[in-house]
Amino acid sequence: MASSFLTSFLVSFLLSILLFTSTNVKGDLVTDVCVNALDPSLCEKLIRSDPRSNKTTNLETLGAITFNLTIPLVKSTISMVFSLRDNAADPTLKGLYQQCAAHYTDADMRIIFGKGAFFHKDTVDVFEFLSQSIYNLQACDNSFSKQKLDEDEKLKQDSLSLQNLCTAIKSMASHL
Repeated sequence: MASSFLTSFLVSFLLSILLFTSTNVKGDLVTDVCVNALDPSLCEKLIRSDPRSNKTTNLETLGAITFNLTIPLVKSTISMVFSLRDNAADPTLKGLYQQCAAHYTDADMRIIFGKGAFFHKDTVDVFEFLSQSIYNLQACDNSFSKQKLDEDEKLKQDSLSLQNLCTAIKSMASHL
């Protein structure tokens, strides 16, 4: 009985080591958290824009860096959306930008809640808040294609950047 328990324990231990090491094949934390992003190259570029990201081997520190990139970007994007709305002559565009403002404001709130959950190591809430943020960003993007209108290029780029950062944070949370 004791030998089967020991054998079972050793097999489980070895499997967990194999699984853990297989998720860190490259040994570069930024690369590892960006591997499943929509655009891994953009994800890495965004996170590496903060030089501290290249030196850390700690997920909590990398999470703080990534949130410090994400929150100002979502706030500046909200300001841009309001500006686009205010300057739109077409009533349809004005309405779409108003919807986007609501989506981005909700995404901002959820990212902030996600930050609190991240540092409390509440993975379930991080996933929920950041997934809802991504949904809101995509809802804004999709509203333009549904109307067969071109989305502002800067807005489209900011959305993609934010989606990549949110995905990276979710990846970090899954390893806390």
